Amino acid sequence: MCNAQREPSGMQVALVVEGGGMRAAFSSGVTDAFLQADFNPFTLLVGVSSGASTIASYLSGQTGRNLDVLMNQSCRRQFISWSRFILGGDLLDIDWLWRVVQQENPLDCERMFAQKRDFRIVLSNAITGEAHYAVAEPKNFLDVLRASSSIPFIIRKPVPIGSDTYYDGGVADALPVRWALSQPNIGGVIVIRTRAHAYVKKGGFGDALLARRLPDSGFARALRQRVKHYNATLAWMRRPEHSRYIFEINPPENSKMAGRLCQDASRLRYSYAAGLECGQKFLQQWPVFKDFFSLNVQD
Repeated sequence: MCNAQREPSGMQVALVVEGGGMRAAFSSGVTDAFLQADFNPFTLLVGVSSGASTIASYLSGQTGRNLDVLMNQSCRRQFISWSRFILGGDLLDIDWLWRVVQQENPLDCERMFAQKRDFRIVLSNAITGEAHYAVAEPKNFLDVLRASSSIPFIIRKPVPIGSDTYYDGGVADALPVRWALSQPNIGGVIVIRTRAHAYVKKGGFGDALLARRLPDSGFARALRQRVKHYNATLAWMRRPEHSRYIFEINPPENSKMAGRLCQDASRLRYSYAAGLECGQKFLQQWPVFKDFFSLNVQD
């Protein structure tokens, strides 16, 4: 039975961070607000796509790092190239990005793993379409991060990890809140969204078109169901019996916010500032939230 269906007395709290490419400027602002307040009560942290990179910088204690990566390395012409994509290559050169980031703005992996938190990165199995909640481990951490950012079609080939291949987790479980609440001892979830609260995913034509180009498989079926699954998850989160255990931090509904492929420095800064403000507002509400859930956390 899901933890969301029982009283979470003395339970712990999880953090879930949604993906969204360059929209991660907002979630980076939220987690930097947490870092500035020395706030990390989470025993379980779950990141999807760029949300995983946001969590990694948060656990490594590198305030401002994610914004630096988004505004510097991610805005270079080598990363996003429409001409390369039209000629049959990847729209995003993930391999180049991770190589350059590790040279110029490396993640402090030693400090991140020293936190000894249960850090999960959501991946989509490229054959079965099932979600895989990979444990962040030193031996293959950068490969898992790379897979978590490999968006189907934008990235032509999945990333091999062990005996399987994977794309980013947004296909199989873009909002892994239900999974987080099903884990032992988790009684509350903070969800950092990169979409406004009123957002509902529309369309699905592109997913259906891509699925038609793939062999009939679980992954193709997961692509066709992605929009439906995302919206069903939102509806599940907001049912009264579940929402009482979930706190969403959403960006404002504002045209100035960065989009998935945004390389506009002013929009990225604006989104980051909005995240800082939302993170600070959440911290003001945290004592009430914690007491309501009787969460067993260390501030």
